[in-house]
Amino acid sequence: MQGNHVGGNHADRILSQGAARPIRVVLADEQELMREGLAALLQRQERFEVVGTAGDGRDCLRLCVDRKPDLLVFNDNMPGLNGIEAARRIASRCPHTRMLCLSESADRPCVRAAFDAGAHGYVLKRCTVANLVDGIDQVLSSRYHVSPELAHVLVEAFCQDDDPTSVLTPREKEVAQLYAEGHSTRQIADRLHISMKTVGTHREHILAKLDVDGIASLTRYALRTGLISLDAC
Repeated sequence: MQGNHVGGNHADRILSQGAARPIRVVLADEQELMREGLAALLQRQERFEVVGTAGDGRDCLRLCVDRKPDLLVFNDNMPGLNGIEAARRIASRCPHTRMLCLSESADRPCVRAAFDAGAHGYVLKRCTVANLVDGIDQVLSSRYHVSPELAHVLVEAFCQDDDPTSVLTPREKEVAQLYAEGHSTRQIADRLHISMKTVGTHREHILAKLDVDGIASLTRYALRTGLISLDAC
């Protein structure tokens, strides 16, 4: 997931502070081997300076507040204070720190939690070195990034979030559309070949699920969400 981020290019901001200044990085992971491996990988490139490592969320938070890194690479599942909560606190206290979550989980709730907490990127631990470096570069360029393997997670999330009527069954959507288009209960019953009582039950369920208080409100909701067009009213 890549997209422009308000506030300009983070790498440009670093360069404006001095052409020779390295990108300051904090690494946080509960596994020492992972921290050491990441540090060795980054420090092979002169543009990075690892200014601290942490094995739990509280140390991660303390390091970031104290050293104000340009980049935090963190694991979402750390002891003491988990990485997601640490990231949430760091986002509010260190607004210029870009954050890349390095996780073992490809589950949608974990990805969502990281971005909700303020992360700018999400990379799986099983990714290649090239993918990790690309993720770091994207995040530092004031974009958002996820591992290529997570594309399906983004598509599923987009499809669900983009359809506010997804809480309705297919039949309820059909009934809601017909009501919003101005049809009466009897007309809907005749059109769908069901009883008026069944239509009334569907109407009650629709109003409850969408939290609207009548057909007029349902019509406005349907227009706002694209269930019907203005021409259909």
